[in-house]
Amino acid sequence: MLPNNHTGLVAENEVPLKAKVSFLMQPSAYPEKATNVEVKETHMSWVFLVNGFAYKLKKPVINSFFDFQTLEARLKNCMEEVRVNKRLANDIYLGIVPLVINEVGKLQLDGKGQIVDWLVKMKRIPEENFLHLAIRSKKKLKELIESAARVLTEFYKKATPVQIDPISHRKKLKEEIVATQAELIYPVYHLPVAVNKQITNKLLQFLDTHYLLFDNRVAKGKIIEAHGDLKPEHICLVPQSAIIDALEFSKELRIMDIAEEMSFLDMECEMMGDPVTGKIFFDYYQEVSADKIPESLIFFYKSKKAFLRTYLVARHITEANYKDDPKWLTRANAYLQLSEKYANKLPL
Repeated sequence: MLPNNHTGLVAENEVPLKAKVSFLMQPSAYPEKATNVEVKETHMSWVFLVNGFAYKLKKPVINSFFDFQTLEARLKNCMEEVRVNKRLANDIYLGIVPLVINEVGKLQLDGKGQIVDWLVKMKRIPEENFLHLAIRSKKKLKELIESAARVLTEFYKKATPVQIDPISHRKKLKEEIVATQAELIYPVYHLPVAVNKQITNKLLQFLDTHYLLFDNRVAKGKIIEAHGDLKPEHICLVPQSAIIDALEFSKELRIMDIAEEMSFLDMECEMMGDPVTGKIFFDYYQEVSADKIPESLIFFYKSKKAFLRTYLVARHITEANYKDDPKWLTRANAYLQLSEKYANKLPL
């Protein structure tokens, strides 16, 4: 995967991120004879859309889950992104390409010289090909959705079970719930503390009281290295089924029960006002795999995932680029209400 015609690395501060981004905004930077470059910025990356391709440049950022401040760390992350995504989108993820300083001291993409950064190269898939837009437009696409469910189910069936003992598995779930609660109690989020505590207590009580449900999932080998971020906007329906944007920066966060990952997708579809699509995925998977997932376990995972999403959405108000947009707290409250709804369905 790695080119072998490069002479080494330059110091990080010799080429600032701003200079790299400015260069990659130019159509002349690419081998595809581009006439236009569409640029998108995310928390972690700059994405450059060029003809039929997308190039992703990682930002030198750091948080509690990863540290991309060094060139070596960004290289490892690019390689891991390609690896984990080829599992469900093999034809879309093409590999990684270097950004270099060439013989005449100029930046060059995929050339000979001193490497200053790495980019993930993908095929560009039009946004309208993805599940979230099909849901928004209320299109009846059951056959295409079942095709995506088939890809996901085959991935789950082939996945190697993660070796974990039942007590450690339950401990991890408990720690995740408690960590979410600890974040949500901060006054800056303006979220109802009583609801936060009620959800936490019900989830933990269910986990303790119905521990055999969780232990059984471990015994059946249903804890795997999953996709990790299974949202409707990551599911491509045409021209062929594929699932992109797996959570690449933390293997630990990808390890989960298949039921938890599918519950997350179902919950996210429901947040978009669609109570049907997630059920199609569940029905297809359970029929083909013969893995009958208890309804109460699905309620637990949907509540847990909505609880976590409450925090992930709410924390935008602490970030400079997002804090003035009122939609984040509105969405956070919507996720919290959904989490509460499913927590209330849990048997004692």
